[in-house]
Amino acid sequence: MYSIYDIMLLIPFVLAAMYWWHTSQQKSVAVAAIRSYCRERNLQLLDESPVFVKFRIERNLHQQRCLCRVYEFDYCPDGNERKTGEIVLTGFRVLRIILQSDVLDITQY
Repeated sequence: MYSIYDIMLLIPFVLAAMYWWHTSQQKSVAVAAIRSYCRERNLQLLDESPVFVKFRIERNLHQQRCLCRVYEFDYCPDGNERKTGEIVLTGFRVLRIILQSDVLDITQY
């Protein structure tokens, strides 16, 4: 039989595994959205691996504040220079994609 101490020691590991699974699923949503976005605009996605940057509180489409994850990715518009973009996710939904080019391009979803 398990004691309460065994269960209390197990809880942090279960929570860590749940957090890891959730973040890996969010990252796969971000990769799919970035691939589609770059394909639509004839941009080359470099490295195909967005990097988690930070958590941020943003307003969603209903103007409610929510906790969002911000990922950065690199893309190439012309084959010569590397530029940075960012994707903002709330849960498993893409909130916006921002391209840092000569003219700031922000796409709301």
